[in-house]
Amino acid sequence: MKLRSKSTLLLVTSLILAGTLAACGSKEAATSPTGKPAASTVAKLDPVTLKIMFPGDPPANWSEVKGEMENRLTGSLNVKLNVVFIPWADVLQKRQVALSSAEDYDLIWDNNPYQNIAAGLYEPLDSFIDKYGPEIKSNRSAQLLEANKVNGKLYAVPLEVNFIRPWTFVIRKDIREKLGIAPIKSYDDLVKFMYAVKEKAPDITPYIPNGTEHTGLKMASMLDPKANLAAISNYPGLYTKGNDGKAYNIFDNMDPMIMKNFEQNHKFYQDMILAKDALILKNAEFAKGKAAVSTFNDFGVALSTRTSLEKSVPGASAEAFSLYDPSMKMSSTFKAGNFIAVPVVSKNKERAIQFVNWLNQKDNYDLLAYGIKGKNWEDSGEGLFKPIKESPYAGIPFAWGWNSKLDRIDASLPEDVIKLNKWQRDPNNFTTDILAGFTFDPSPVSNEIAQLSNVGKELYDPIVLGLIEPKEGLAKFKDKAYANVKKVQVEYQKQLDVYLASKKK
Repeated sequence: MKLRSKSTLLLVTSLILAGTLAACGSKEAATSPTGKPAASTVAKLDPVTLKIMFPGDPPANWSEVKGEMENRLTGSLNVKLNVVFIPWADVLQKRQVALSSAEDYDLIWDNNPYQNIAAGLYEPLDSFIDKYGPEIKSNRSAQLLEANKVNGKLYAVPLEVNFIRPWTFVIRKDIREKLGIAPIKSYDDLVKFMYAVKEKAPDITPYIPNGTEHTGLKMASMLDPKANLAAISNYPGLYTKGNDGKAYNIFDNMDPMIMKNFEQNHKFYQDMILAKDALILKNAEFAKGKAAVSTFNDFGVALSTRTSLEKSVPGASAEAFSLYDPSMKMSSTFKAGNFIAVPVVSKNKERAIQFVNWLNQKDNYDLLAYGIKGKNWEDSGEGLFKPIKESPYAGIPFAWGWNSKLDRIDASLPEDVIKLNKWQRDPNNFTTDILAGFTFDPSPVSNEIAQLSNVGKELYDPIVLGLIEPKEGLAKFKDKAYANVKKVQVEYQKQLDVYLASKKK
């Protein structure tokens, strides 16, 4: 069904639901997709201010967009917004402090909610979504909703537009053209470009990846897509492969492609292709004009990256090169990378879910994601938008509304990038991974995980980034980490076996 037709159906469904609630004596008001009162309304809701925690900094023009959101909410949900932005460097710590001290948040962004779910800090949402969230459900695939339940319950709304974890290399197009190098078509081309930069443009670092994020298992998996390699959460040294339901560690079962990747990165470091301080530098350096190549969590070049680069280096331009291809036969766990959760201490649980549902209505989602139509963006057809360069709005839908049915693709991106984005947003393009629906409970090995995390930062991250010779580094890492790696692996496998056995019943 076309998106416009579905929006009409959802509006009718919302009005029917509101009428049903009114017949039951509810105070809820029926609203249009923009949040304005519909023709048939019931008692007005009392005003509520929702306190919401988000990561990062407020986007440009945020106050204007927030004002328009509250204007639309007046007279319908009657909600004001107290949005607290926490810098990325502090968000993990401050989120845990807020939850443990029962601070009065109503909605919290969480990229890894399972520990907080296990601790009983997030409210189960199934009954609230069934009653107040028709658009929350209809704009998410059944695979996504099911795969992100814990013990059969949904504790946080999954926010995701991608059914794989996309990432891409972003390249200084102006430098490539200045050096007379043809467009990058393969990984070998990319490597040759980085070495040409070192030789002919020595004032810029050839390669600053986004830390270890893409240089480890993600890179190894792209060099051999059929192997289906994937890191197990953030536990250094543990991985899965082959979709066989087994957990492996790099000491007892080192996959050849993982080792090859470690060796390649070490060569980059020795040859001064990779930044010397790669452990602390991130992809923000690219936008400052400091790197010829970096890595980002997306296909194409984000508007914010393009804009920042052009401001930092007049005349500079960027392009993307991806190792992904729509012809790839890949599996997906359908696990979301972002969630919006309601703390158990919230006094406004119903209104919080009503608000999230409001965000999942087309016109409101457009405002949330792209800003004010005609000022910040233009409609470029079904599923597409064009940012207005003079007044861009880098929205934050990933933190409170993301879904693949309403999210638009930047029409100014190259056609091959648009094609990749469309491919990754269709759940039917991927087979279901054996790990889909499985959630590991880390509590039985929490001490081992904490120790492994510390040792991993000290000894594993330098291996991944190539800062030390791989065999030498692995020997030191094994000496300090093997016992903990093995304990976590055994516990992970134990829980996975129970889960897989339950699926066969």
